[in-house]
Amino acid sequence: MELTGSNLIDGTEHRSGVTVTRSVDPRTGEAFGPGFVDATDAEVAVAVRAAVDAAPAVRAAAPETLAALLEAIAAGLEALGNALVDTAVAETGLDAGRITGERARTCGQLRAFAEVALTGTHLGLRIDTADPTSTPPRPDLRRLQVPVGPVAVFGASNFPLAFSVPGGDTASALAAGCPVLAKAHPSHPATSELSGRVIAAAVADVGLPAGTFALLHGREPSVSRTLVGEPGLAAVGFTGSERAGRALYDLAAARPEPIPVFAEMGSLNPQFVTAGAIEERGEELASGLVASATLGTGQFCTKPGLVFVPDSTLGRAFEASVARAAAEVASTPLLNSGIATALRSRLDDLTAVAGVEVLHAGAVAEAAGSWASATVLATCDGVLRATPLLGEECFGPVTVLVRVPTWERLEALAGELDGSLTACVHAAAAEHDHLGVLLDRLSTRVGRVVLDQFPTGVSVSPAMQHGGPYPASTSAQHTSVGSAAIERFLRPVTYQNCPQPLLPAPLRDENPAGRWRLVDGQLTRDAVS
Repeated sequence: MELTGSNLIDGTEHRSGVTVTRSVDPRTGEAFGPGFVDATDAEVAVAVRAAVDAAPAVRAAAPETLAALLEAIAAGLEALGNALVDTAVAETGLDAGRITGERARTCGQLRAFAEVALTGTHLGLRIDTADPTSTPPRPDLRRLQVPVGPVAVFGASNFPLAFSVPGGDTASALAAGCPVLAKAHPSHPATSELSGRVIAAAVADVGLPAGTFALLHGREPSVSRTLVGEPGLAAVGFTGSERAGRALYDLAAARPEPIPVFAEMGSLNPQFVTAGAIEERGEELASGLVASATLGTGQFCTKPGLVFVPDSTLGRAFEASVARAAAEVASTPLLNSGIATALRSRLDDLTAVAGVEVLHAGAVAEAAGSWASATVLATCDGVLRATPLLGEECFGPVTVLVRVPTWERLEALAGELDGSLTACVHAAAAEHDHLGVLLDRLSTRVGRVVLDQFPTGVSVSPAMQHGGPYPASTSAQHTSVGSAAIERFLRPVTYQNCPQPLLPAPLRDENPAGRWRLVDGQLTRDAVS
């Protein structure tokens, strides 16, 4: 598949802009491939208008059509073979095994959402038949979820497939019946174009309007600002930094007609390590912690960035084990030079804080490519409370151990932390009976509470919650992973006293597709009698 560096808008290629980005191999710092042209304001407007025009057809598409679209995208990504893997490796520095696994994850979630589209579980069908004897008398009421309209999807730097152009936001929006305008991440524009061409071809193959999907390039922030400000846009899906996510959120809120921004942002993912766990499996925990904190060079949103340990001789022994494990981890590539520069600056700031010890000093190299090795810092509870910087995400292979004097203080900390995607408790089995207060408080601050495991690795499954209280995400009620992610791009509508022929098919008495529905309080697939 030939790459042209164009924006893909309404079935045609556009490249009238002046800002050009080239792919860069972060392992060497060398640029390669064609120039990718930022979309102009006019091109963004054309793309959004095309999506608005396509929205009625996508909204009305049969479940089989939407499922076929998602299946075709998955098959197309697989058909690219090594070309897709090699391109993503060259643009991100991630190894081929990681990218191959990520493609499998991406195709798996596309197919999972195809199944959701077919089964209709996302429709939330509820029927309350008329009851003139109730007080007050109840009319016939029938409720379902409908697509919100065109969705802007912003790709993430650290997952060029699973959280980017063909990722979960795109899959869930298309499954919901919404057109998608995908903003390619400038760190992997070639991977984005390959994926975008697969999606555009799948749209054509199933007979949906070309405006169902657009790919927009944009290194300059103005492209993102213009896209979020376009009147026809209905929602935004974003994965990235707190700074960028909050900027998009504020832009969307300031529109004459505000729209929701479902932003999954930075997270500290605190770990709570008990004395019993250290006694029982301290070396195993230390190696597992370092493996989790350095996975993907520490560039996971679920990286354990803050680790609470006992302020005791046992705790110091655990710290030493963590430092030894970190020393055994080789330097690996960062995603781009901007991340390397930011990481170096943050490490300078962190290590300058009085009361912060360097247990193992990593390095950030930028001479020939962007590389980093593990850094482990340690401090005490008091310094953490007095230093806001320690409570902010540090994107890269850095983790901070915090010494806590008492169990009561540990429980209190659990309720004081900023919102995170996850929190993990590592305890001995004999301590489980004493974890109730800790787990309860953590449940108020995170979206996923993990016991005796590490948070990296986010399963794509119906029960997954990947989101948390701000600043982990802008909508703690929603997830960006798993089948429930589709709910972000739907809204409820109730039909009252509506004749059968005018009702949407899933709400009609006969229930021809055999959908599960809540009818007068009873879950059933039967027709309404």
